[in-house]
Amino acid sequence: MLFSPLSWPRKHRMILALAGLCGLFGIILEYGTYPTPRLRIAADILSWTALGLFLISEFMAARSAPSLTRYLRLHWPTFVLAVLLVAKAALLVAGSGSTWAARLIDLMKVDSVTRAYLVIVQILMVVVFAVELPHLHRRFASLKVRPAAAFVLAFLGLILAGAGLLMLPRATPPGLPLGPVDALFTSTSAVCITGLIVRDTATGFTTFGQAIILCLIQLGGLGIMSLTAALSLLVGRGIGVRESRLLREVFPVPVMGAAGGIIRQIILMTILFEAVGAVLIYRGLGGAAWTDGPLWFTAVFHSVSAFCNAGFSTFSDSLAGPAAGKPLVLGTITLLLVVGGLGFGVVTQLAAWLRGRALGKVGPDNRLGLHSRVVLILSAGLLAGGGILLGALEWGGALDGRPWGDRVLHAVFQSATCRTAGFNTLDLATLSEASILLMIVLMFIGGAPGSTAGGVKVTTIAIGWANLKALVRGSPRGRLGGRELDPVHVQRAMLVLSAGFACVAVGLFILLVTEGRTLQVTAFEVVSALGTVGLSLGLTPELSLPGRFVIMALMFIGRLGPLTLAGSLTGAEKESRVRLPRGRILIG
Repeated sequence: MLFSPLSWPRKHRMILALAGLCGLFGIILEYGTYPTPRLRIAADILSWTALGLFLISEFMAARSAPSLTRYLRLHWPTFVLAVLLVAKAALLVAGSGSTWAARLIDLMKVDSVTRAYLVIVQILMVVVFAVELPHLHRRFASLKVRPAAAFVLAFLGLILAGAGLLMLPRATPPGLPLGPVDALFTSTSAVCITGLIVRDTATGFTTFGQAIILCLIQLGGLGIMSLTAALSLLVGRGIGVRESRLLREVFPVPVMGAAGGIIRQIILMTILFEAVGAVLIYRGLGGAAWTDGPLWFTAVFHSVSAFCNAGFSTFSDSLAGPAAGKPLVLGTITLLLVVGGLGFGVVTQLAAWLRGRALGKVGPDNRLGLHSRVVLILSAGLLAGGGILLGALEWGGALDGRPWGDRVLHAVFQSATCRTAGFNTLDLATLSEASILLMIVLMFIGGAPGSTAGGVKVTTIAIGWANLKALVRGSPRGRLGGRELDPVHVQRAMLVLSAGFACVAVGLFILLVTEGRTLQVTAFEVVSALGTVGLSLGLTPELSLPGRFVIMALMFIGRLGPLTLAGSLTGAEKESRVRLPRGRILIG
């Protein structure tokens, strides 16, 4: 692999990893703070230490290479940086800082380029530590650590790291520092792709802070382990059998094939949809000065936030302001919400099915499986049904006075965002109680498994409904789509539903005690958090300290799912050979 650090001997990689850490902390001090003289000195020390370690590592790697010519051919970018740094140091020592050579090296920004390279290398070092040192994926599989536990720990680590970055001085406007609890809440909401906020994203964060939130959304939407696996593929390491098992347990998708292929599909699909979405949103905004930051950043932010179903917006009123009058913006975001809520596996199968239909080829490779058919039918039904009901309920209310086409667009948009993200084009305070109840139901249902949407998932509702019909008819097993349901799937669906209702009940009770708001407002906030939706009736910014931790817990549970959390706390299930006598209990 071209100048891949993973191809170097281990001790050289360790030195480079230390250099990357120093460079990373140096950049954080330099760009994340308003440096005092002492901080500048510390940043310079870290940066020059990183550069020194980089030179040592490069020298050792070149010296130990079997073929110097081959090494220089494969690692020429790092070698060129090393030569330029040595030349600059020699010129400074010789007192020739004013010569044309020194000025040329300064113009080339060798220091900054090298530090940026070290940060990129540090990302690769995460893979080195995950694969080479603690052997994260394989160790979790071989040391009897549940894959779900790895998922939970990865999300917790990302949330804590994000909270620390959001507390950097340059992440917020001068004089408006972010406290630890609010930073933790914002980071949790971003990583769990929810969108509930205790501080206005538009005015409470700088562009640097918004960029941190954007990165947390992307990492939370794709998942730490899928990105780590993608980096492993990028540097030519590959994914082992046990790592594939871990990824399949944590990210179950109805796509056959190697985990490496699945990860590539996920990354490429994400880049494609988010890039196209950003371009369309940029065109839809029309070049107006919507925010203090660059317009392209606003477009990228909303595209990523929509595809990851996060609901964060750089507009103080979400999309209820001037953006509500931009059909291209709303249509693009609606499409991104729907696609993100379907799941990567379903979108892949749907694309293969459409391609097969267009080419007139029908075979096993381009047929829609039962899971995909259930997800597509229910998602379309909920989108259309929710839009029709919301439109009917608010036709003379919140939608009154708008053109007919705008009413339909806003009704469909609100139906889509209720099950996935927290964008809103209407003032929720003006909605009727019936509309609020309908939105609570849609938020509780959510999207599809393996997607960025939350809720109990549409497949859970489908299995529950099929099982209910079977019980009414006296059938021993439910049927769905011409297939008999596996009792294990029915059991898991009932567990998810029960856990969802239990979390809502517990969260609702605690918040009613701590916040003292109405039942409707509190229930809306609780279900929005558990469903990782992010819509709010105004309670979240006013939450007490206990209330904020309750909402954080609900967002975390909603993002990971009750089964994943349960799997992280329990050991491997052991089948018992002992069978006890059956008991009879009256029900109903």
